[in-house]
Amino acid sequence: MEIFSLLGAALTLVSVIMLWRHGNRMASDLINRERRASKRIKAVESAAEEIRKELLTTQQSQDIADQKRRLAQMDAETLRKEMQTLRKRYSDAEGSLKSRIEALKDIDSTQGITQNSTTGLDSEERTTQLDRQQKNMLAKLLKSGPKGELDIISVLDDSISHQAAMELKSVFDENGWTTQDIVQSAFTQNPEGIVLVIHSKQTAPSYAKFVQRTLTSAGLPVSAQVNNKYREWSLSMIVGQFDAA
Repeated sequence: MEIFSLLGAALTLVSVIMLWRHGNRMASDLINRERRASKRIKAVESAAEEIRKELLTTQQSQDIADQKRRLAQMDAETLRKEMQTLRKRYSDAEGSLKSRIEALKDIDSTQGITQNSTTGLDSEERTTQLDRQQKNMLAKLLKSGPKGELDIISVLDDSISHQAAMELKSVFDENGWTTQDIVQSAFTQNPEGIVLVIHSKQTAPSYAKFVQRTLTSAGLPVSAQVNNKYREWSLSMIVGQFDAA
């Protein structure tokens, strides 16, 4: 009996040892599997991070390309609009020039038109009022050009100056310009002919040169001045004294 008991105890001990070893192997296998799984997870996470970075870089590049394309389209659109504006201005200028040429052809060839510089005065003796040819010429030129506002000033207590100012106002009004009541003003030295006055070159209306060229083309004595006492962005026309015929 003792022998059987010893054998049973030995078998039990062997079984326990074998189970312990098997348990250790299983635990070791589980640990190794967990380590391998952890490494795989880290590798997958690392690959996913690289892919995310590549996608982010690609998206940023795409965004930059889209922005550049939009800017290029905007620039092209701006250039297109600028070209359309320039074409329109050129067309308007060409039409105005043709109208002026036709108007010049209507003038009697026996009566010359004396053109003045920006500060020069017509040396030809003139009547106190605008004659019919001057009015017709002035009306044709104004009709084909831009419109704007004009302040008209005559010399105080000078009936000739005031009459000429009224005739000029009538022509401008009939051709779409905006004029106020004629202002009579006193001057230290009465101006001669027509004087166009602006506040400054920077604030001169865009149509100031057109008015100067138009009056000159109509054969009127015209000069120009800059005086900061006058309103900004305004054009004033002082109708001064005219030499008697």
